[in-house]
Amino acid sequence: MPNVYTRTGDAGTTGLFGGSRVPKQDVGVEAYGTVDEANAAIGEAKALATDSSVKATLHGIQQRLFVLAAELASDAKGRAILDNTISATDIADLESLIDMCLEVTGPQRNFVVPGRDVPSAALHRARTVTRRAERRVLTMAETREVRPEVVKYLNRLSDTLYALARLTEHQHDLVVIEGIVRAAVTRALGGTPGVAAYDLATLKRMADAAEARALELGVPIVFVGVDAGGNLLLLHRMADSLLGSIDIAVNKAYTAAAFKLPTAALHDASAPSGELHGIQNSNAGRVVVFGGGLPVFTDGRIAGGIGVSGGTVAEDVAIVTHALSIAQEASQP
Repeated sequence: MPNVYTRTGDAGTTGLFGGSRVPKQDVGVEAYGTVDEANAAIGEAKALATDSSVKATLHGIQQRLFVLAAELASDAKGRAILDNTISATDIADLESLIDMCLEVTGPQRNFVVPGRDVPSAALHRARTVTRRAERRVLTMAETREVRPEVVKYLNRLSDTLYALARLTEHQHDLVVIEGIVRAAVTRALGGTPGVAAYDLATLKRMADAAEARALELGVPIVFVGVDAGGNLLLLHRMADSLLGSIDIAVNKAYTAAAFKLPTAALHDASAPSGELHGIQNSNAGRVVVFGGGLPVFTDGRIAGGIGVSGGTVAEDVAIVTHALSIAQEASQP
């Protein structure tokens, strides 16, 4: 094995692949050295990642960065014999990865402050180092030949790391939510809202109960029930209810099922000082953080969610809670 030290750089120069030597402060050396920094930062993010697929993705990116750095560290003779260099396919792969992340997290609507959790913070750091590497390569390109694919790859890579950081934050939020679900349900409803069966007949019974209570309050409402996957099972709309109440009721039911707790329980957590600040902007804006949606459990497992919209928040909560209580009473032996 060759020695780590070679003494060939003691005079302040370094060798390029191809045989020529340049000063260590050369713009090209600065460029591929910063790409090496980015690779190390991505390695740190990989080590901290808790998702095996994210680890594998970052490892693959590191392999391509070695190839990219080798191209930057080559003179004309060296570049002529390089193979498997960065191509349009690599760029397209990153774009596909970004799109897949956005399918989960939805579009960004607020500024992201790094540091929600350690794995995502490391990805954000890697993103900023990659941005710096891109700037150094652009400086190099002012006086040297740099293929456009190299610059484009670094540009997409920083976007990819940003998308992965948001995905990691989203996964962190779900873990936090799971940890507070039972306590939140108990605090809001005095126990886990369970029914013996969650089917269309049960939902119709709840819809009838919701309408009866809404008539007592003089509030035209929309009642919605979804399954555990957030898929619509029943939509009951009273005459004169607002069209806007349809989407809100659907989203309340979806949120209750997706997070397994009353929508009202997300209010404080989603505030600027809360653990889940901005959660209402995830899932393409479908998350509701005010009252009117309840999860429904059968045998301790999430079966779906119900949502009511049409009145004030207090009225919606009273109506949806009454509807669920009727189903619970019918489940008693």
